Amino acid sequence: MTFMLLVLHEIELGSGNPDASKEFYHKSLGLPLAVDQDQLKVVRPNVDGLDFNLSTHLSAPRVIISFLTRDLEGVMDELKRQGRPFSGPRPSHLGMTSVQLEDPDGYTVKINMPTEGSPQWLKDKAARIGTAALVASGH
Repeated sequence: MTFMLLVLHEIELGSGNPDASKEFYHKSLGLPLAVDQDQLKVVRPNVDGLDFNLSTHLSAPRVIISFLTRDLEGVMDELKRQGRPFSGPRPSHLGMTSVQLEDPDGYTVKINMPTEGSPQWLKDKAARIGTAALVASGH
């Protein structure tokens, strides 16, 4: 089995009313609010480096689970080797490039890689993936 260098980056919930979702996750559950825009709310789920997005970019009740990598070519090669269908690569938010696939239960999974156009904090996060992922997998 080949291990791909991935880290869970964000979970995005489609929301018909991001303000109501913000009230629930921020006020009712006490999760810190990181971004408060009209169509996007981001709360911190108290897991370092993980975003929990509530947005109108997706229709409710759709969920996307996103991973970050610094080697999208390697990820695509491994998915092809396994015979797993995916779409992309294509441009994504924050200047990233992504591929998209579905897990066996039909959940959408995105694997993103920052590009030169991505914010520096995101490029820095991707650069740190290798060491943490290999240590966590025991390799």
